[in-house]
Amino acid sequence: MVDRSAPPPTGLGSYKPSAATSGVPAGMHLTPYNIAGGDLIIAQDGTVLDGLDVYGDIQVRAKNVIIRRSYLHGGKALPSSNTGVVDANSASNVNLLVEDCTIIPDHPAYYRDGIVGHEYTARRNEISHSNDGLGIFARPGSNGLANVTVEANYIHTLTHWSVDPAHVDGTHNDCIQIQGGANILIVGNTIVADSTEGPGSVLSVRGNHAAQGILVQSNMSLLSNVVIDKNWLDNGSASLYLHPGSFSDLSPTSVTNNRLGRNQYDYGNGSKYAVRVYSKAVDVAPGLDQPGNTTNRSEDTGELLVEGRNLGIRYDVP
Repeated sequence: MVDRSAPPPTGLGSYKPSAATSGVPAGMHLTPYNIAGGDLIIAQDGTVLDGLDVYGDIQVRAKNVIIRRSYLHGGKALPSSNTGVVDANSASNVNLLVEDCTIIPDHPAYYRDGIVGHEYTARRNEISHSNDGLGIFARPGSNGLANVTVEANYIHTLTHWSVDPAHVDGTHNDCIQIQGGANILIVGNTIVADSTEGPGSVLSVRGNHAAQGILVQSNMSLLSNVVIDKNWLDNGSASLYLHPGSFSDLSPTSVTNNRLGRNQYDYGNGSKYAVRVYSKAVDVAPGLDQPGNTTNRSEDTGELLVEGRNLGIRYDVP
């Protein structure tokens, strides 16, 4: 285990991120900030929040904002629409950096994700008890650019709600939800798609398994230059799910060198989805299962994942 009080580890994918290597560094003294808990709107370019106990949902509407070494508590009120403890959806947000932060909302809600939007780098954060961990979408007016880098984070234990305006069967909690855009890099993260029930709710039929560890879906715009590399993935109804969505094209998504656990939801007789892909013919992902080019492995044995009911890769449409 890496000592969190030591300098941050280097070498993405060379160590498995955990609570010991992510979130606020050990021994940090944090200063309370925005303690009333209302929305915190950042509109000044170059704003830096460092070493703070930050209350309220943060809306970033500026360039080159840095949020570092801080505990992000989120807002107190129930959001009226989808947002995040850090909301980077504004077209004015460019080049946001969130690193070494603990993002655990004091008031979880079905509309409150961890970080959501575009044009951001999320590095060495611990994210839990949000609805989704990270949401990634193309920037408005950017010709489909997302420009998101996610590296060395530890994302786990999402909050499930029995009632969700978007789904009749409760929330579909994903650790990372990619809905479209170009230039998305997911590398060297630990992603555990387990869940706990929110106040007044009960777990879904999947129990403590959430929906997806990573959901890749070209729902809002086409995908381009998407790389998913050297991550540790486990749990959920699937640890990784590639689905064409509205645009029916996932071919630019590269899936390489990932290590998959075996704790996914069991659909019966040992049938699990470590990696689930909608269509074998259409949803081609370089590095996933091509003969001689497979690089994704089971974490426990090191065996390469191959197609099969319980062999690691499942196709909805063979």
